[in-house]
Amino acid sequence: MSKALLIIDMQKFVTERIAQGIGHYPDNAIENMQQLLALFRRRGEPVIHIRHHTPAPDSPLHQLSPLFQALAECEALPDEALFLKTTSSAFSSTDLLAWLHAKALTEITVIGAVAGFCVNSTVRAGADAGLRMTVVQDAVLSFALPEQQITAKTLHEVTLALLAAGFSSVVTTGSLLS
Repeated sequence: MSKALLIIDMQKFVTERIAQGIGHYPDNAIENMQQLLALFRRRGEPVIHIRHHTPAPDSPLHQLSPLFQALAECEALPDEALFLKTTSSAFSSTDLLAWLHAKALTEITVIGAVAGFCVNSTVRAGADAGLRMTVVQDAVLSFALPEQQITAKTLHEVTLALLAAGFSSVVTTGSLLS
């Protein structure tokens, strides 16, 4: 078995941003993530959870903050790997790559948040490390950048187009479920 599901930063800050009215895309991303998580678990394929931790005690992503906690829909099971990262890429501040090599995992399916930031950094680093990266476009969440006047949908489309241009395959939830 060489395939694994990598869930990036599905923490309570995500639903907090949505509740604050920050534009997000796609609307069904979390539901699609749940379906893919169930699929990988049903197949017995490894599931890897990444959580972002910011060391500053006043950060919403500090381990003691309620927003740091995983969303209930994406909580790690006891036998699933969990890595805490302090950088955008899940590879640069964890031993994720060594763990993947030790498990002979070379095909990584990526879901989670946020497309233009941690998903982008992680996919590029994984591709640079020689892994076969796949991004599930409707199971990756983007948020708008209102100060830059960039919508969540635009950011999502541009980020995934760039990743598809040389770093990963880009697929849909439906294509993996069929």
